[in-house]
Amino acid sequence: MSARIAIGVVLLAALLPSAVRAGTCQATRSWVPVVELYTSQGCSSCPPADAWLGSLGQAAEALQVVPLAFHVDYWDYLGWRDPFSLGAHSARQRRLARAEGGSVVYTPQVRVSGDDFRNWRSADAVRRTLAAKMPQRPGNVTLALDTGSGTVRLDARSTLPPDTVGFIALYERMLGSKVSAGENAGRTLQHDFVVRRLIGPFAPDAQGRLAVLQDIALEAGWKRASLGVALIQADADSGAALFGASLAFCATDRGGSAH
Repeated sequence: MSARIAIGVVLLAALLPSAVRAGTCQATRSWVPVVELYTSQGCSSCPPADAWLGSLGQAAEALQVVPLAFHVDYWDYLGWRDPFSLGAHSARQRRLARAEGGSVVYTPQVRVSGDDFRNWRSADAVRRTLAAKMPQRPGNVTLALDTGSGTVRLDARSTLPPDTVGFIALYERMLGSKVSAGENAGRTLQHDFVVRRLIGPFAPDAQGRLAVLQDIALEAGWKRASLGVALIQADADSGAALFGASLAFCATDRGGSAH
């Protein structure tokens, strides 16, 4: 390689953003509807809703929907602590209820692009609702992941409409637990798209451009091969998730150690 070519390669590498360096998982997505499920292992009526959310896996892989399961902690008092529950998820659900003028929260609750949706048991109703919620102007979202031994760096960029903000959801797929107490005692429960961490809000600039560069620490018990991230477009006042774009951890990363 000549000195001139070598210098040119070095300069090009320096100019490229981190989102396109070797070893980085990256993709360009369009906004799609977000389905939120509020659930708990302590709730006897929740397993069918957990299974239903898991059934959206094929649609999620086809980039038609972003499903997210928020495990709440207000059922833990019954004698079984849901290992995926977070107080922040309960607070989020209550905040969304207050934004609608109410105060009662329940499980299982499904929200589609921010709206309460009780017909999730009907496949036809789900198809119609997701089609109706699809954004008229999908827009582009660029997502890139650099994974280290204990952290992941997310570079997420898009343009948001007025009165919206961004959130980052780190989720884990294909989880299971054998429950020994509470309403589901003796059952082995399966869960998918479990939100491990929700970070934000992130405000766009005056032109609506959103650029998020975020380091996320990974806990030892999380299986790297089952993790993914989603950029969520949310209502600035309530935080209700409107649209999302997701990216699973890279296939090249899945050969790494699973904790």
